Amino acid sequence: MIDDDSNELIPSHDGDGDTNSTRNDSADDVQSVTIIQDEQGITFLGDAGAIDLWLKDEGFDSKAFKAKAVQTVSMANKGAQAADNAMAESGRWVKLTKESAELVAKYGKNCKKGALQAGVVRQPNGRIIKHLQFTRPGQLNPAMLTGISGVMAQMALEQAVSEITDYLKEIDAKLDDLLRDQKDQTVSKLAGISHMIDETMLIYQQVGSISETTWSKVSGCPQGIATIQAYAIAKIKGLTEKVEREQDPKQVRPLTQQIRQEIHQWLGMLASAVRMQDQVSCIELARVCQEEPEQLEAHKKGIVLARNKRLAEIEQSLNALGRQLETKAGIVGGKVLLNPYSSPHAIANIESITGDLNTFASTLQLEHIHLHVEDGPTWIQAAGKAVDDTGKALQNAGQQTAHAVQDAGNAIAKGAQDTGAAVARGMQDAGNQAAHIAQDAGNAIAKGAQDAGAGIADGVQQLGKGIASGLKQLPEIKLPIFGRGKK
Repeated sequence: MIDDDSNELIPSHDGDGDTNSTRNDSADDVQSVTIIQDEQGITFLGDAGAIDLWLKDEGFDSKAFKAKAVQTVSMANKGAQAADNAMAESGRWVKLTKESAELVAKYGKNCKKGALQAGVVRQPNGRIIKHLQFTRPGQLNPAMLTGISGVMAQMALEQAVSEITDYLKEIDAKLDDLLRDQKDQTVSKLAGISHMIDETMLIYQQVGSISETTWSKVSGCPQGIATIQAYAIAKIKGLTEKVEREQDPKQVRPLTQQIRQEIHQWLGMLASAVRMQDQVSCIELARVCQEEPEQLEAHKKGIVLARNKRLAEIEQSLNALGRQLETKAGIVGGKVLLNPYSSPHAIANIESITGDLNTFASTLQLEHIHLHVEDGPTWIQAAGKAVDDTGKALQNAGQQTAHAVQDAGNAIAKGAQDTGAAVARGMQDAGNQAAHIAQDAGNAIAKGAQDAGAGIADGVQQLGKGIASGLKQLPEIKLPIFGRGKK
């Protein structure tokens, strides 16, 4: 995809904000630069030396743009003009990043109306030697733009190959161990295919074109590369399944130790497979550029889609392993009190493995792999936490028990109070009723006693009267007087 939104800019003040009074306004002092951007990189067409100095001053490394391939494509168009070829004779290419995109936004577009910026090329002593005037690529003919697009795709692939090569150098010892093991037929293919592709790339870089003989060296390689990638992914899936099945925290340590030892080999195989396929794709684009330039744009899009698909498969398998390891790290981290030796070692292994996966993902720009494992607690920390948790649990239990007892006591007290009140009310009612009954009984008894007393009194009175009457009817009897003497 070509970016046609660049605007022509005019020279302005230098970076210090002061007008450059020593600047020569001659045409030689102003360098026209065409900016073209696609999904992987940015090309600056113009004086390669001046552009390189300017980019370095801005903090960017760049690569020489491959003008020869562009001219090959443009020559297929009979209407191509010499001026167009001249514009693409030199330039610099920069990988598309957040920072490089901001550079284009700063210099390739209007910041705001009336405030335009231009690039300034300085010597090491700070003296301005060039002003860069940025222009649109719209003046280039379609054939030239197609050629530029194809070459930019090649340069993006070459940049990826360079980065993967640097990564492989870092794990070279582990990968060499794998390559020396020739017992596995799939593994043994890796060295042979890699050697053949490197040889073909060397020829292409020296000649600048791909002959039929050169193409025949690598035309059958993609099938072998796909087999190698599938093999490494299968191995990683096997490790993922082992991690998922393991439920014993004590066994996580030896399992993660095994993965830690093996993971460099399988990541190395995957990186080698991607690297080799990128090299083949680069050669393939050069071949199409020569033989079928009208198909170059479509072929470039197909290569990009196929590469993204391969990377997505790799990303999915690595994410699955990483997530399982993160889960196991959380489990064994919580068991450190019972496994003071195995748990910390298992977490250390997992941290190392996820670090390797993140490094691999960064190299291949796999955007959805960001694994992180928290450091597990030490045994002392876990023990202290267990004591604190136990103390808090006992405290909570004591508080709950106290609340329960208090609630029960309140309930009992309330129940007793209610019962006492009911009893009191019942006793009061019973007492009142008993009092009435006693009073009635007392009255009845008193009245009975009174009546009985009156009857007895009458009887006694009548008896007394009868006795008195009987005594009156008896004869008078004189009794002798004892105790008197004569005188």
